[in-house]
Amino acid sequence: MPHSPDDFTAYAHASLPQLVTTAHLLTGTPGDRREATELVRRTLVKACARWRRIPRADVDFYVRRFLVKEYLRGARGRSHRPKAQRAVLVLLHWEGLREAEIAQLLGWSAGAVKSRARRGLALCGGDEERLRRGFAEAAAGVVPSAVPLDAVERRGRALRRRRSGAVAAACALLLGPGVVFGADRFMGGGSTDGSGGGATAVAQSPIRIVAPGERVDAVPGVQVWLTSDGKHWSTPEAPNQFLGLTDAGAEDTYRNKYQHRYEQDTYKYGSGTKVGVESGKPTVSVQPDPLNNTSYFLSGLYRGLSADPARVEVTVDGRRITGTVLTLAGSPGWGVWYARTPLTQRELKSSSVDGGPTVTVYDASGKAVARGGAAE
Repeated sequence: MPHSPDDFTAYAHASLPQLVTTAHLLTGTPGDRREATELVRRTLVKACARWRRIPRADVDFYVRRFLVKEYLRGARGRSHRPKAQRAVLVLLHWEGLREAEIAQLLGWSAGAVKSRARRGLALCGGDEERLRRGFAEAAAGVVPSAVPLDAVERRGRALRRRRSGAVAAACALLLGPGVVFGADRFMGGGSTDGSGGGATAVAQSPIRIVAPGERVDAVPGVQVWLTSDGKHWSTPEAPNQFLGLTDAGAEDTYRNKYQHRYEQDTYKYGSGTKVGVESGKPTVSVQPDPLNNTSYFLSGLYRGLSADPARVEVTVDGRRITGTVLTLAGSPGWGVWYARTPLTQRELKSSSVDGGPTVTVYDASGKAVARGGAAE
């Protein structure tokens, strides 16, 4: 696909021939353009609705992902397996992606992609070159259909406004007079199993999908970036810090590094929630970073989730803060959260009475799936 410009309409026009061709190869219906055209239409509507959140350097990645996800949507059992195998073969032998790239694109393991590629190729006769020639011949016979891009944009923008409106309505319910939430109801009953009721009428966390090494300005003076092996961040007092996915004792090392500062501020920083793979369940960590003599940057790393979280909520000194989430493309099940507003020294000190800041990760249904804190 061509390089993605900032304007959605220009991108859609430029990418349409390739999208339609790939859609025909996925659906396997070169003589019937309707199914492929509808697949492309749904794909572009989804891309338009999410356009502001898609990193401009990775538009092709996300549009490919939307296309294949829409193709697989609704398939179950045996129907899903042939469609998944066909999708892998098209991505591998037509789009030219590597197996690792396909795994990241679809959120599958590398082993699952390899297995589907092997079985799919066997069903096609086991000859890769012959399969590529077959795709090329089929693609040569495809006549790009007319996709109504004006209607696509209208639909995509309507979906975007609908989501924004839902978030605004939820915020209004929370902030409006006469609406009172008890702590148990608001926090899902204080249980990580969600048995106390879900927290559904709440603002969702802003979730930004970033490329490896892409630096994000979290708060003034602080940058955060992700690589495949963990979280990186720089603050005015401590540049180029790192917390790895398998560093089970990383929070303890981090605490010792700043122990003198916390003791000076009479803030008792605990051991932190371990992020290592040993726990076998979703986990989340909390790290306060001193920015200056009066404020702290609060962030952490979650891992072990089956999908990206819908909301991350931090409780500090009785105040609840919705965190921002950064995750790598491909829904890897881990990512970084951070508070967009620095905490004051007073808030951090006061929260130490209750064990320090705590953070809760919720899934899309409002269920609390992980909880951690400075004193966990």
